[in-house]
Amino acid sequence: MKALQSPFPIFTPNSKTLHLPNKPPLQKLNPFITARKAKAVASVVPPPPPPPNFNFRNEILEISQATIANTHPELLDLAKNGTLVLINKTQYGPVPPWRSEFVEPEDIWIIGTTHISQESASDVERVIRAVNPENVVVELCKSRQALIFLLRIIHM
Repeated sequence: MKALQSPFPIFTPNSKTLHLPNKPPLQKLNPFITARKAKAVASVVPPPPPPPNFNFRNEILEISQATIANTHPELLDLAKNGTLVLINKTQYGPVPPWRSEFVEPEDIWIIGTTHISQESASDVERVIRAVNPENVVVELCKSRQALIFLLRIIHM
């Protein structure tokens, strides 16, 4: 008679050792994984974490404010109060060759607004007049999306 083997760790009372069941190699678990793939999966090393004092938000805001001060100083007040952020694509290195066929903007201007604030509307107008962008994208919250959808249905 053969004893059954458990797929779970076996703890014995008053024992300081842990008995693990024998596990088959990765290839036996999935016959579609080749030895080369199994080796590649085992050799993947995660990137090192950032330094403990690294603050991504502050770094982006500092770069953004410096760039806005050089290119559009009339918008610096918006950058300093956190309403306007400029992201330059070159900050993140060159565009990979496989993405070269996509046309993407070099700079992305992000402006935070409030729904019904007249100040927000004038801030957006200032940025659009100063930057003169090729495209403008407006992201609406779910409640505004629903409202616009309902208004379209009513006016059909």
